[in-house]
Amino acid sequence: MFIYPGNLKEKKTFMCLSVLELAIVGGLTVIFILYSAENLTLIPLVVPITYLIISIRILDNGSNLLEQLLKVFNYLLNIQQVYKWGERRK
Repeated sequence: MFIYPGNLKEKKTFMCLSVLELAIVGGLTVIFILYSAENLTLIPLVVPITYLIISIRILDNGSNLLEQLLKVFNYLLNIQQVYKWGERRK
């Protein structure tokens, strides 16, 4: 008898990547390989490689570097607390 992980409620992953992230990296790679072949340069391949590196799920809580960077960006711009020192006016 085979028991499915998480009772089929967990995200589908392949080698520490979700299926959606793997499809995005694959699509970007194909696009930039075609662009690189036409222009004879390998510099544009930095984009899918960088996305692949920041989307690998290697952190302890199951998130990736991209999610953590977005949380930090959101904290810095949206939900930071602002305190004003001084007496309260009635």
